[in-house]
Amino acid sequence: MQVNRRAFMGGVTAAGLVTSAQAKTRKSGGGAAQAKALSRLEDYMDQHCADWGLPGMTACMVDSNGFAGFATSGLADIDKKIKVGPDHLFQVGSITKMMTSLAAWSLVDEGKLSPDARLAELMPELSVRGGEAITLQHLLNHTSGLPNGAPLFMNDGLWTGSAPGTYWAYSNTGYKIAGKIIERVDGRLFPEALEARVLRPLGMDQSVSALRKVDRPRYAQGYEPALFDRPHMRAGAITAAPWVDYDGASGCVAATAGDMAIFLRFLIGLAGGKGGAVFSDETAARFMADPAAAPGWSEDARYGNGIAHINANDRPYLHHTGGMVSFSSSLHVDPAAGVACFASSNIHYAHGYRPRDVSLLGCDLLRAAQEATVFPEAKPTKPVVENPEQLAGRYTAESGDSFEIVAIDGGVALRRDGSVVSMQSVGGNYFACADKAFEITGLDFEMKDDAVARVWAGNVEYLADPATGYLPVDEDLKALEGLYDSDDRWALPSRVFARGDTLAVKSANYGNMLVRADNGGWRFDGDEQSAEWVRFDNIVNGKAERVVGSGEVSYRRFS
Repeated sequence: MQVNRRAFMGGVTAAGLVTSAQAKTRKSGGGAAQAKALSRLEDYMDQHCADWGLPGMTACMVDSNGFAGFATSGLADIDKKIKVGPDHLFQVGSITKMMTSLAAWSLVDEGKLSPDARLAELMPELSVRGGEAITLQHLLNHTSGLPNGAPLFMNDGLWTGSAPGTYWAYSNTGYKIAGKIIERVDGRLFPEALEARVLRPLGMDQSVSALRKVDRPRYAQGYEPALFDRPHMRAGAITAAPWVDYDGASGCVAATAGDMAIFLRFLIGLAGGKGGAVFSDETAARFMADPAAAPGWSEDARYGNGIAHINANDRPYLHHTGGMVSFSSSLHVDPAAGVACFASSNIHYAHGYRPRDVSLLGCDLLRAAQEATVFPEAKPTKPVVENPEQLAGRYTAESGDSFEIVAIDGGVALRRDGSVVSMQSVGGNYFACADKAFEITGLDFEMKDDAVARVWAGNVEYLADPATGYLPVDEDLKALEGLYDSDDRWALPSRVFARGDTLAVKSANYGNMLVRADNGGWRFDGDEQSAEWVRFDNIVNGKAERVVGSGEVSYRRFS
């Protein structure tokens, strides 16, 4: 329910590159330690592709001393057996938000825009209930109170779930609006403004500022899970993803690894108060100065101007990821050490994958190289279930059907009818399962006091002790159960199941619970300040034919 800047950036040019015999790594600058770090990163990328079933991956790592390293893994096109190469474009997804914010602040630097300017003044034609106090800065910090994926113009206008500036909630809608503001003030279409204000001044000459079909030959082919109507098993079958044009400021940039190395080095300088070719150093300091608390990102995270400020491995990082319909990306910057890494795979976000561990390891490896310390151990590339013994046991449905969950090394498996099949966490305690009976619904472990209260297979409840009694189901909710889908490539098919007096929403890589909202619709459990809402309507033959989630429409299919 969706001055030649290359000289300044360290000479990342073809003439300065050293290429390995296998042409999977290239580097400029650095010494033996940096070369070894790059090789380690390449090995880790290969393992990610193997264990996650990724088609391919590209990555770059840089430091503030002039080193730039590049690695590739896997295939840009499976059918044609084309390996990922240095010139392939990869969509960076929401990492674009960093660039959008830079473009906005370049206008601030010129005195043409203020971060405190109100949306009502900047775009008076845009109706937002409760949004009178929204500022440009709120949009760039995800503190506007706006929903995540709502269309900009709706019959009843947009709305907020919380007072602007009081609550952090990720909003692609907010960034799309920010792009329209930049477009209006700059006087050019947003992609043109982004190119002129950020990409070209930095020397990112191979990057594109909008995703256009005409550029498709330059891209690695994107891939998606072969089946979207069920939890996705890694490394499951994948198929070529269709192309989608896009020019929204929330995620419209594609780049080569070489250009992303330039951008990473700019970010290292930006963290130190250097505006480079984008804006003045004074503006750079303001840009980085006051990120908002972002507990929705992670417990201690802060977020400002398209940049997440996080802690990882007891170190502060600048960070962002990006998930697209055919690419998934991540970058980390360690400002204190002056190292950074970017990675991207040509895989749909529904695969449940972001290369966070790859970009984080790249930073750790480069830091170890420059400090002449032992290289760090990489995180496991296969999914690990914490405390699998906690989930183990036999569970029985009211019908008498039963199965056993057994703890195995680093995970759990299902034993049923004399066979044992694999399970993988899709998110938290929601698992994909290879058993034919549960491959559509998956298995959802409902926990209470660190113990399994019940296991759900769709709307079927399984208990460890049937004597405790099964939950009664609200009969009215059965009208809402079903598979809902749309032809929007950004949306995922979602299955809705009635569970007692609540509804569960499950997709290929996502699960959440819905509870009744005060307005007669539904909201996501545990998020009372969120602007997101869900409404079912168009009842035909006792079933809802349509679901509207924050303005995005899906229709009942095959159910």
